[in-house]
Amino acid sequence: MTKRPRILILGAGPAGVGAAFELTRRGLAAATVVDMCENVGGYASSFTLAGVRVDYGSHRLHPACDREILEDIRSLLGGDLLERPRHGRIRLQGRWIHFPLRPLDLALRLPPSFAIGTTGDLVGKVLGRRKAGGGRAGGDGPESFASVL
Repeated sequence: MTKRPRILILGAGPAGVGAAFELTRRGLAAATVVDMCENVGGYASSFTLAGVRVDYGSHRLHPACDREILEDIRSLLGGDLLERPRHGRIRLQGRWIHFPLRPLDLALRLPPSFAIGTTGDLVGKVLGRRKAGGGRAGGDGPESFASVL
């Protein structure tokens, strides 16, 4: 009998737990998951603050995720899985904007200075402010993350 490899997975967030689950289910490896926190879930988990359940971050499982993944999660968590409709919002320069973004909401709520800057960037890109070959007009070499910033 072939001995399965032992794999150590750092992080008990959705990716780490999902990797361990798949490796074990498929019989590919013996997985051990470690995390610096006591609870499982990483930034996709919640905690209690003043008697209210609060998310650590904006990480959540989108309803459009692969059906097979969602069924695996439901089978693992059973009644502990909390499904809630979410009405996400982004705070931008003191204004709340729906997320996912909605064109009408953007038109009505986007701060004017932000809208003007974004429109200018879009027009510049459409009009070909970039040089052929991927470089930026007035910049040296190919476009990079730093040159965009």
